Amino acid sequence: MRTGVKMWRWRRNPLRRSTDRVEAWAVLISGLVLVVGAPVVGVATGMTVTASGPRPPADWHRVSAVLTQKAPAPSTPSEVNNSNYEQVKAAVQWHAADGSSHRGFTWVRPNSAAGSRTTIWLDDAGMLREDPVQEVQTQSRALALGTAAATGTAALAVGAYALVRVRLSKRNASQVEREWGVIGPEWRRHSL
Repeated sequence: MRTGVKMWRWRRNPLRRSTDRVEAWAVLISGLVLVVGAPVVGVATGMTVTASGPRPPADWHRVSAVLTQKAPAPSTPSEVNNSNYEQVKAAVQWHAADGSSHRGFTWVRPNSAAGSRTTIWLDDAGMLREDPVQEVQTQSRALALGTAAATGTAALAVGAYALVRVRLSKRNASQVEREWGVIGPEWRRHSL
């Protein structure tokens, strides 16, 4: 049953039951959890996932490299990097700290022009390594887990409110039964 009077559970009223006060607090708390708590949990989860994403080993470092030939367009799915669908293998050249020139293959954007620059990863031995940090994957994972955490928090808030509401309804029904047990016989006498 709904009433047209707003905030009636918070007003002083001789007909207000203790369960009305409990329900008012449950509405307020679950509303705050939905409006404030769920987004905060989602953002915090996303930021934690991003911060704990993959990191390169301490002995790896970035080096600028030059494409020696134009990068191919991906002709088959097997030529595409599974971790980043927008890259293909291409030949690159870079200079080590001692000035020596090296060549190798790394993942670059399709159709990149010969002579264009890209960043590669090398270990302390000067060996070419695959990029350990995949920004798109980390951001996608953070978004998915943040959304799941926010949705879970919202579901818990709604579920907790529903549980409180069911318990209060049962309590109100039993209270009405007890009171009717006292008042009911007097009404029957007067109605006969």
